[in-house]
Amino acid sequence: MKTILVPLIGQHDLENPLEVERLALDAGFDLARRFEAHVKVVSLIDQPPASSRKWPIWWPSGGAGELLDWIDEVSEKRRKNAVAQYNAVVSAQDPQPLQTDSPTPGFTAHFTEQIGEVVVMLGPICRLADLIVTSSADTNWMGPFSPLVEEILRDAGKPLLVVPKDGAKTIGETVAIAWDGSAASARAAAAAMPFLRKAREIIVFSCDEGGKDDPDPADMVEYLEWHGLEAGSSHVKPGDQRPGPAIIDAALERNCDLVVMGACLHSRAHRLVYGSMTEYVVDQPRIAALLVP
Repeated sequence: MKTILVPLIGQHDLENPLEVERLALDAGFDLARRFEAHVKVVSLIDQPPASSRKWPIWWPSGGAGELLDWIDEVSEKRRKNAVAQYNAVVSAQDPQPLQTDSPTPGFTAHFTEQIGEVVVMLGPICRLADLIVTSSADTNWMGPFSPLVEEILRDAGKPLLVVPKDGAKTIGETVAIAWDGSAASARAAAAAMPFLRKAREIIVFSCDEGGKDDPDPADMVEYLEWHGLEAGSSHVKPGDQRPGPAIIDAALERNCDLVVMGACLHSRAHRLVYGSMTEYVVDQPRIAALLVP
């Protein structure tokens, strides 16, 4: 793992965006130092709306001009906050990263700003990173993910590390792999190899869903052995819980600080009836999660 991307948009938590995005920055720099990688911090700034002064003179403004001026002010404040956060995190590093945007061995960092439509810019930026780091956010039943998380999962095609709201003292010392036998969970395990090779302990979790074809964690344990990795396993019986909360509870009981899982985006109707583990770990984060679409 050589390139880590931390995108900043200032929209995770409108009441306190600074602290939330600071968690992603801290995690991104910690991982870059650990893996001797480059961390790229990109402040994504929405294209400013057209000024009301350019509207036809006969157009009734009705306070629209004031609203646009307020949007401009908030956007500028967010831009300055992103710069300040980056500088604060860099100054706290020991050792200090080399500030460069050129490919250079070791622990390096770079800050840049991009202006445009955020959802359009995200995909091309994220596809050229080995890992994307962001923070969890308050969500609602109509939209289970923050716009940033959803867009990354939908369009980036790269591993996404979601840091819980309370932060994480460590990430990747004891790693849980959520194994359901699917192609997505297999991709997740493969993408997590940099973390798995540095982990002190690896535990493969599967969930008893009452079917004859429940996945056997021994299959994933054997796969990891081919890569020279030793792992334990646990088959969870969820009882009245859905698989997502049951696996996270089991992982926390074993002191895991990272869960690796395939990520799927479901319709609202599917989430209401069957639930979604992806939604659960993002919406009710209690542990750092490496999501791989």
